[in-house]
Amino acid sequence: MRKILVISGFDPSGAGVLADIKTAKSLNTFALAVLTSLTAQNSCGVYEVKPINLDLLEKQLRAVFEDTDVNAVKIGLISDVGVARVVREFIRDLKVPKVLDPVLIASTGKQIGNVRAYKEIMDCVDVVTPNFNEAKAISGLNCNPRDLALKIFEEYGCSVVVTGGELNGVDILCDRGKIYEIEAEIFDAEIHGTGCVYSTALACYLAKGLSLLDSCRFARLFIIESIKRAVKIGRCLPVVNP
Repeated sequence: MRKILVISGFDPSGAGVLADIKTAKSLNTFALAVLTSLTAQNSCGVYEVKPINLDLLEKQLRAVFEDTDVNAVKIGLISDVGVARVVREFIRDLKVPKVLDPVLIASTGKQIGNVRAYKEIMDCVDVVTPNFNEAKAISGLNCNPRDLALKIFEEYGCSVVVTGGELNGVDILCDRGKIYEIEAEIFDAEIHGTGCVYSTALACYLAKGLSLLDSCRFARLFIIESIKRAVKIGRCLPVVNP
């Protein structure tokens, strides 16, 4: 069985690390998890985001890497530059696929991630998966998604998937400078946790040895099915259900 390490925040309402673990299990991949943040949030809003103690973060990562090898890494919520620097030290020399999902704004509308923090680790991951607004924030540009993807690739050297929720269902993949479009069904409803699931599915497929283009195609199909199965667990947004 392939093993994936998810490095992200804890969301009590079912996104974040909880969604990452469910996704990995659904794809017959074993998930190990390291927490970067503790959050107080639900389907209606975010009440607090607290970065984890840096010493404890380092001990979590050391404990994992002293005991096992992993086949891929997925990084999600990073809300603090110090957290990003600790994560960077542990992942920069790993010779496995590394996927970064730069979570900046929660589905419920509150900023929870840190652009400066993500920029600390962009040059040591293989793929970054921003949505359209996140791509604009990272690149500092306000232009079409193809140019955004190329700009991020040129600046940081990583492949880029600008995910298509805001692009009429078209994901834009920049794989080493070459642009591909990936289309599938689109759903207008706002669903909590879709970015977590997509990026973890992508990392799982890469861990299994698929190409980046095929991994993006399969991850897109996986997130569509997870959206169809979304559960209304509370009073507000439905939560994705891998």
